[in-house]
Amino acid sequence: PDVYSYNIVISAWGNCGYANKAVALLDRMTALTNEGKADLKPDVTTYNTVLHAWSQSSDRNAPVKALGLLEIMLRLHEGGDNSANPDVLSFSTVINAFSKSKFPRKARQTRDLLRRMKHLYENGQKRMQPNVYVYAAVLNACAYTFGRTEEKEEALKVGIETYEELQSSSGIETNHVAYGSFIRVCRRLMADDSRRNHFITRAFGQCCEDGQLGEYVLRQLRAVPKLYVTLLQEYIVDDEVSYQDLPSSWTCNVKDRKRWKSDEQFGKRKNVWS
Repeated sequence: PDVYSYNIVISAWGNCGYANKAVALLDRMTALTNEGKADLKPDVTTYNTVLHAWSQSSDRNAPVKALGLLEIMLRLHEGGDNSANPDVLSFSTVINAFSKSKFPRKARQTRDLLRRMKHLYENGQKRMQPNVYVYAAVLNACAYTFGRTEEKEEALKVGIETYEELQSSSGIETNHVAYGSFIRVCRRLMADDSRRNHFITRAFGQCCEDGQLGEYVLRQLRAVPKLYVTLLQEYIVDDEVSYQDLPSSWTCNVKDRKRWKSDEQFGKRKNVWS
């Protein structure tokens, strides 16, 4: 077997929810490499596939374990191992692992990971440039924050900071997933109705202007009934909005893609949402 074969099996274990078995194969590859079998040296695809396994795991400590592996990748790269150099997918996968978890203060944790990416990018690692999917994952972590009032307030602050940064970032276009996630942040975490409605109305306007009014955005708006009617009243028929009746300029840039995959699949990746 070669690295490609190991990567396929690691992916299979990860997709079945067996992250520990994926890690065991990574450890085996590392041990064989240390014994002189250089052709089995794990590459960035190997590491990213194990990170993905942790992001799919039901282990309550999966985000921390994913973060630990990312730290190992960074240390290996700093020591001269270019095959372990993390990329955008590495960071976004760890962010997703936190986003889907019940980990305390996950909003702040994902924001810190985004900042680390930006720092690495600004210091010459061009492959670390954050994209809209990374920002959307941070917003999603904020939107799905539960727990104490203080934690929700922190998540709201992180969500607003992240959204404003995304909107002001050159070269990154906010998509329907990011808009929907930010609206969810506002409707779930803002207690004051007037403030909530102000932020959502502004985001709705920006979303329509960008042609990113997708079904996910509409679903978030429906959860705020009065504001939903105010914003879309001329398109509501029998208490519902028909997506096809909306102005095409509001929806023209929506791409119906649900999950980001990497640039390559086991060596030949594509950037797609499937």
